[in-house]
Amino acid sequence: MLVPMGELLKDALEHKYAVGAFDVPSLETVEAVLEAAVGNSSPVIVAIPESFCRDVRFETLVGCAREQALPLKVPVAIILDHGRSYESCIRALRAGMTSVMFDGSSLPYGENVAITREVVRVAHAVGVTVEGEIGHVGQGAEYEKGQEVLTKPEEAAQFVADTGVDALAVAVGTAHGKYKGEPKIHYDLLSTIYDTVKMPLVLHGGSSTGDERLKRSIDYGIAKVNIYTDMAEEAKRRIKKALDERWDKVRLNDLIHETRGAFKDVSGHYMQLFGSTGRA
Repeated sequence: MLVPMGELLKDALEHKYAVGAFDVPSLETVEAVLEAAVGNSSPVIVAIPESFCRDVRFETLVGCAREQALPLKVPVAIILDHGRSYESCIRALRAGMTSVMFDGSSLPYGENVAITREVVRVAHAVGVTVEGEIGHVGQGAEYEKGQEVLTKPEEAAQFVADTGVDALAVAVGTAHGKYKGEPKIHYDLLSTIYDTVKMPLVLHGGSSTGDERLKRSIDYGIAKVNIYTDMAEEAKRRIKKALDERWDKVRLNDLIHETRGAFKDVSGHYMQLFGSTGRA
């Protein structure tokens, strides 16, 4: 069944677990993540980043995700991940997403607020959840350089008041992609942010942060964790193994099968880790 993301995060926050948001680049990976959710009786968030829509039409992928999710007995939210403009968020609403994230974290504060507020106004009018971001979650390749801009609790509180977002993505030490260096979550900062805003918090860059670190973050208000790189890396590993072992016999559909299996297994692992298993 399709639901607004806000419903999932409210329950997760209340019962101290997190819902995984799994970035999917294709129909096969959508199916894999949904199969994991059904197998684990887990709520799930299917995330489609704006940047993924180079090789597949955005509306087509959203439509396929909706068609797959509607008959299921587990609750499914579909979110635009890292939407970069007001226009892309409106496009997501028209396509049938149940949630949108506008990522204005690299913009000046005033511009981030202005666009996020307008996205909230329109999305709330049609019952769609909105996630915003304050602070900036950088790239893992730059992790050792300390270029991530951590979220300031007082700014987070002002941002929530200024925009009316339903969930807040925060920068507390995680990073997108592969880490260069040892990941560190600043739990003291995360705790202060949650105590200040008292709303579902979102952790981007969950891949390779470490199971215990991620699990601990749930105690400090994290209700949604985004995962992609770990699924993609496992798919690459399985594809390489298949090519190395049977180059002359492997077919494209075999590689798709390996990708599907990787996305299903890794997303299922995180559902269990986050405590969402059995919560559907």
